[in-house]
Amino acid sequence: MRKMSVIGQSKPKKKKQRVAAYCRVSTDKSDQQHSFEMQRSYFQKAYSDPEKAELVEIYTDTASGTSASYRPGFQRLMSDCRAGKIDRVVTKSLSRFARNTKECLAALREMKKLGVTVAFEKEGIDTANVSDEIMITIMEGLAQEESASISRNIRWSLKRKMESGTLKIARVPYGYKKVDDELIIDEAQAEVVRRIFSMYLSGNGARRIAVLLNSDNIPSPTETKWNNVTVLKILRQEKYIGDIRWQKTYSTFMGDKWKINRGEQDSYYIRDCLPPIISRDDFMNAQTLRERNTRKPNKNYSSPFRGKTKCTCGRSLYFRNCEKPLWECTGKYSTVNRCHNPKFLDSDYHAAWNRMCLKLREFSDEIIMPCIDLFDLAEESLISDEVLQLREQEEELSKRKYVLCSLCSQGCITTEKLVALQNEIDSEMEEIQQKILLIDCVGDDTIDELTTLYRLIAGTSSDNLSKMILKNAVTDGKTIELELLGGLKITEVL
Repeated sequence: MRKMSVIGQSKPKKKKQRVAAYCRVSTDKSDQQHSFEMQRSYFQKAYSDPEKAELVEIYTDTASGTSASYRPGFQRLMSDCRAGKIDRVVTKSLSRFARNTKECLAALREMKKLGVTVAFEKEGIDTANVSDEIMITIMEGLAQEESASISRNIRWSLKRKMESGTLKIARVPYGYKKVDDELIIDEAQAEVVRRIFSMYLSGNGARRIAVLLNSDNIPSPTETKWNNVTVLKILRQEKYIGDIRWQKTYSTFMGDKWKINRGEQDSYYIRDCLPPIISRDDFMNAQTLRERNTRKPNKNYSSPFRGKTKCTCGRSLYFRNCEKPLWECTGKYSTVNRCHNPKFLDSDYHAAWNRMCLKLREFSDEIIMPCIDLFDLAEESLISDEVLQLREQEEELSKRKYVLCSLCSQGCITTEKLVALQNEIDSEMEEIQQKILLIDCVGDDTIDELTTLYRLIAGTSSDNLSKMILKNAVTDGKTIELELLGGLKITEVL
């Protein structure tokens, strides 16, 4: 008699969670490095048991947290999350993760879509819980304000040092070297600076000077080839006569960086604080010559194609109003990545434009009307999708109101804060409802532009049409692609 063996169903082996830790300190000073090692040691001990979880890697950064773009460790962490290598991220606190609310929430939402949860141990916040998003927003707002306060204190300190003349130069300018924390003249580089001023005052232009320096294999300040921009920067540099002007540029917290200071901020000019390389007379003569050589725009001429035409190399085209007006790329005489596209006559440009207008007039029903019909059909399907998205947004806002009430009942936020946040949500919900009511009235701009194009082509002269229907043009000097209203593109031979 045969025996029957009963084999029990084996339970699937539980998959270990892959955990990544993220550590960051603001500077590389010794006390900050101690904090760095403390964070690393903590996570290594917390995830030392391989049976519970697998510690994939401890990602680290030594940089300011105001922007994720300056943190290569954080960027690598995000890349590994996208590659599916990580299930969970742990970090000590929100301030270690980021101090920019917008970027922080964008990263957390992307991680959530990827199925990666994030835990902040100090605040006790875990993105595995949907309700924590409101708490994250509040905590990140506080962290961002702390960062702004630190930035204000640093700026105030730098301003006081500028006023007293005690601020040290962080970046050593070309022509100098730092010895014992003091700037002294680097004779080899200083000789190049003197040569540049001498050649310029002798009648050589900045581009010609750059070519001569490159032909002599002289290294540039940027360790690349010399160009006219680098030469002009040296000619404008007041440090070569021993002076310093502080705050030529300025930046704003969480805003634009290195904007040219045109009087928006105070600037400070300190005389005779560096050993001079050239004389004041030579410097002032160079500035006078540079201003005289600077081309003044001809305000009396206005081309209908000006400001709308670019070269295929990405640069703008320059219009030369000579005996036979022509167009040429601004990179034609550049010493770096020179453009080799040919120049072309303005009369050829107008001829190509007139041919295009003639074709559109004769075949507008065959070219423009089918485009309008296609976009009209596409818009109908998009409207239903748009309403669906708005309904989903409305439902999400309702969930947030419920979460806020829960946070208030737990004492996490005050009643005043609850009312303020609920008012904001109500305002958003009202705006969404208005969009849904008016959705039938909202049309695609593309259809409106194509309709306008169809109407203008029939009854407007070609010369006036260029101002009305041309968006931009791209050319290689032989052919030109004209983009019109509605995104319609037509290529003509020059």
